[in-house]
Amino acid sequence: MKKFIFATILILIIAAVYLFFVKQKEGAINSPVNGNDKSIAVIPFSSLSNDTAQEYFSDGLTEGIINSLSHLKHLKVSARNSVFKFRAKNIDEKEAGRELGVQMLLEGTVQRQGDRVRVNAQLINAEDGFTLWSEQYDEEANDAFTIQDKISGALSKKLQVTVLNNVQESTKKSPGIEAYELYLKGRSFWNKRTPPNLKKAIDYFNQAIAIDSNYALAFSGIADCYTALGYGSFIAPSDAFPKALQAAVRALQLDSTLAAPHASIGYYRFYYDWDWAAAEQEFRIAIALNPNYELAYDWYGYYLTAMRRYDEAASIFKKAAELDPLSAPIMTDMGFSLYYGGRYDSAIKQLNASLQLDPKLNLSHLWLGRSFEAQKKYKEAITEYKNALSANANWAVALAAIGHVYGITGDHQHAQEILDSMMTLSAKQFVTAYGIALVHAGLDDDKRSIEWLNKAYDERSNWLVWLKTDTRWGSLKEDKRFVELINKVGLPQ
Repeated sequence: MKKFIFATILILIIAAVYLFFVKQKEGAINSPVNGNDKSIAVIPFSSLSNDTAQEYFSDGLTEGIINSLSHLKHLKVSARNSVFKFRAKNIDEKEAGRELGVQMLLEGTVQRQGDRVRVNAQLINAEDGFTLWSEQYDEEANDAFTIQDKISGALSKKLQVTVLNNVQESTKKSPGIEAYELYLKGRSFWNKRTPPNLKKAIDYFNQAIAIDSNYALAFSGIADCYTALGYGSFIAPSDAFPKALQAAVRALQLDSTLAAPHASIGYYRFYYDWDWAAAEQEFRIAIALNPNYELAYDWYGYYLTAMRRYDEAASIFKKAAELDPLSAPIMTDMGFSLYYGGRYDSAIKQLNASLQLDPKLNLSHLWLGRSFEAQKKYKEAITEYKNALSANANWAVALAAIGHVYGITGDHQHAQEILDSMMTLSAKQFVTAYGIALVHAGLDDDKRSIEWLNKAYDERSNWLVWLKTDTRWGSLKEDKRFVELINKVGLPQ
């Protein structure tokens, strides 16, 4: 019976999404904001204690309010990454509103004493700094979810906005405070995005699930982490993407209104299953469920770029950036899409802008190196690839990029040294076969390159979705064995 109900709900969601999108211009999605919409940023609530555990609690309350507000119609809500840039700062409301592109700011304080928590919240007009609304809440700590729902409800009345049609009042039991705090710790490590921190996040999410086996958000967090680990080739695709799918499906079984698991499933369908139509459908469902979920737009942009629908990708990335204007990863992804579209100068400009926000972001350096390499600026390319290794010295993706450049520039000795180091490294950690194939291609060894590309196919390497657009394969693209591989992956003509 439960399976029937879940399937019925899913069918209704898909039908709603279909009706939503057929009204749009072909390939387009409504902006999170239209002429009648309002916009708000939830500035991280300040903890009135120096206790780290209480900081997790106040940060979690902030994220919970962001999530609740994201389900209100015609309300643009700034994403977590951008608003947390203002954490623990004395902000200038006008400047914050301008940087985040919003009309209003929600600020507050959290004071927790034992089993009780007091929250003060106030809504500020970003234009003039005047207070539009304020309220104080005194609840038990276990009722943190009640507080965020009360704040969201009060703001919906104040702003005269309503809940999205596809979101119903949840009847799910809220997790206990212990499971909730473990979940918050998991999200704090997830937001750092490095492999060690992603693995710590998974551990915390699993601890939360051990306490509450029906904690949908914790399962969704696990899906997010395995998706990121798979994308960066930090672990084998077969160890990452199926686990992401399993966790996402379980999250939806527990709470069918969540958007994030649909985005994770879309990622799986795109990068591992190579089911292009199913992937696009999942990304669109995620956006329909939560038009303020920036990662759904971001990941959909990856998909559109791989499908070579570059104008649509640019539009979708723009929407992600509107929601998360201070996000270096989203600015990086805009640059990577420009790179694959052959607009190298624009890509370099965009990627340099992302590095202004986060100078150590390895993906920014990677795509900047790729853009320089496409322009045959090999010295600059190697510099950027080496910069990409600064956060992760053994990142095989960047090592392969360096080895490839050494090969095509005639420095076969250093290319072979890179290849040897990757083979040695593969005994200790996952090394993508796609990267080894690239170094062989740089050394003009077509036979071994094809052999390793076929191994990449066997390991379901997510990099294979870029076979047709990765310029580094050069003349090998004319090889019938390469063409056969493209056909096996099933990339659209």
